[in-house]
Amino acid sequence: MADDPERLVTDALRAQATSTNAGFAVPVPIDDDRPAPMSVWWVLGLALLLGLAAGTVAAVITLS
Repeated sequence: MADDPERLVTDALRAQATSTNAGFAVPVPIDDDRPAPMSVWWVLGLALLLGLAAGTVAAVITLS
């Protein structure tokens, strides 16, 4: 007689969790150096270009 599928999955997950040394991972050092923030002028320039592109597309669709 076959076991309940949910019980088989539960047992398999429990066996995997206990066999992989779960919870005892080796810590990895993380650099404290943060990347430089993006300049405000870059953000404003990109927003302007995207706005112009969207306006152009809307105008071409409207005037077609």
